[in-house]
Amino acid sequence: MKKIVLILLRNLSDEDRKFVIGKIGEYAEIYFQDDIEPYDKAVKEAEVALVSTARSEKTREILANAKNLKFIQSILAGVDNLPYNLLPKDIMISSNAGANAEEVAEFAIALTLAATKKIVLFDRWMRRGIWRNDTPQLIRDAIIMILGYGNIGREIAKRLRAFKPRKLIGVNRRGYKDEYIDDVIKPDKIRDVIGSVDILISTLPLTKETKDFIDKDILSRMKKNAVLVNVGRGPVIIEEDLYRHLEENQGFTAAIDVWWRYPSKKGEETYQETPLHKLDNIIMTPHMAGGWSGFRRKLLDYALDNVKRYLKGENVENIIRIEDYI
Repeated sequence: MKKIVLILLRNLSDEDRKFVIGKIGEYAEIYFQDDIEPYDKAVKEAEVALVSTARSEKTREILANAKNLKFIQSILAGVDNLPYNLLPKDIMISSNAGANAEEVAEFAIALTLAATKKIVLFDRWMRRGIWRNDTPQLIRDAIIMILGYGNIGREIAKRLRAFKPRKLIGVNRRGYKDEYIDDVIKPDKIRDVIGSVDILISTLPLTKETKDFIDKDILSRMKKNAVLVNVGRGPVIIEEDLYRHLEENQGFTAAIDVWWRYPSKKGEETYQETPLHKLDNIIMTPHMAGGWSGFRRKLLDYALDNVKRYLKGENVENIIRIEDYI
């Protein structure tokens, strides 16, 4: 008997539906969110769910009533938005870590170059008729720290190698090290070495441990002309601390793609709690690091591969530690 799989993704095109059916239809009875209601029999009997952010009320109602769920596969790398309080206690959850690692890495390199070369700042000045020759920084010979050295961090380090930095330091809990970095440290050792770092790139997910990790103490230990790039999650940094540090240290540059506040609806004018947008020493992009024309299909393909592993009784990948989030 085929297991019931709920595809909790809204407004899927007919083409995407056919793609889902083609990937797992042999192993599963598939129900799409737009075709079901929270109290349907299929919801109560479903064993697997593929989800995105789970922000919509209908998605949350479906998850709350899916009492037989054994496995949730996120289409996103981050799983901090899942409604853990509504889920069965023994649920297994997998993130989609690595699905867009190359795309995010490429964007992180672009932000790093824009910040070190002052490209955005020069552009702003030139548009106002200001001709200044502030000296750009080199990535060559820089000490670079990648905070959260995993799938994305590895792809960033791989690309940074072409610039011949003096040293690449990875930071992760496991002490994982590969050929792309020169050293690895655990998070509790950052304060000991952050003072020598020229560029800090964060790819950290948002968990109980990482929330507010980068605070005024870490920022104050960094070089006055250091660069901070964040392509992980916004709340890893304390917003007020970052704003004050940027305001008081004009030589310090931040390049941020992930935020604390997001629009509640498409097209809504949205600012952060602090007036970061008024500062010249920050580059701001609207959470676009993983985006490209084919990104949705790639994420879907990657996630469905893991769902297929579960349905076939194989070992699934990217299982998260739920205790990190609740």
